[in-house]
Amino acid sequence: MPYTAPNATPDRLSTPPDAIVQARDVCKSFGDKSILKNVNLEVARGEVVVMVGPSGAGKTTMLRTINRLESIDSGEIRVNGDLIGQRLNQRGKIVNRSARDLARQRADIGFVFQHFNLFPHMSVLENIWRSVVDVKHEPKPEAIKHARELLDRVGLADKADARTRSLSGGQQQRVAIARALAMRPALMLFDEPTSALDPEMVGEVLTVMRDLADAGMTMIIVSHEMGFTREVADRVVVMDAGTIIESGKPELVFTTPQHERTRQFLSKVLQ
Repeated sequence: MPYTAPNATPDRLSTPPDAIVQARDVCKSFGDKSILKNVNLEVARGEVVVMVGPSGAGKTTMLRTINRLESIDSGEIRVNGDLIGQRLNQRGKIVNRSARDLARQRADIGFVFQHFNLFPHMSVLENIWRSVVDVKHEPKPEAIKHARELLDRVGLADKADARTRSLSGGQQQRVAIARALAMRPALMLFDEPTSALDPEMVGEVLTVMRDLADAGMTMIIVSHEMGFTREVADRVVVMDAGTIIESGKPELVFTTPQHERTRQFLSKVLQ
């Protein structure tokens, strides 16, 4: 049962002091194919959780439900106590939030995709500050100042005026991370952020992510980079066939997996 504080309203519950994400009995199907089957997941504030598992396990779909890029069929997902994409109406029935409400919620959840989704007609700097001004209505001078600080943080201060198409894949992904951070999110979601990169560009993106982890950013990452997972994750979540089959510290999951399907998966990727 979700944690309920005294006098809390049903669609805005107080979370435990260290919890930022709570998913309860989440189910999702596409047509007659069940993708997520009663998934339960809780992520503490400042925790780095890496989701691993075979292709088709439901990892990306689970990630996309957390900021409502995918709706869910049943269950509930809360971030900072808020039902994501849903609310209770006056009759106590769960209904969808308005597009404006959902945009406000998503502004607190950064999402970095496999592909960079940058705007080619904008400079690198404008790619970062534009949404902050348009969505959060932050004054433009402050947004630009913050964008420059973030470019410096991801090692691209000299690329502020460049067009994104002139950048390498690794540089574009670092811009995408800076753009997500510009919204000052409480939570960052990464969907295999290095899978579309050439091998020599992977390291520069993982370095930025390591720095975020060291700084205490709450992150949920779908990744196939097992070395990175060992180093950065506070917890590894193993998914298979739409369910979480195992969860624990990397050194335990990788060295003494409890589930046979986990052992089979790791035998193929830890070689």
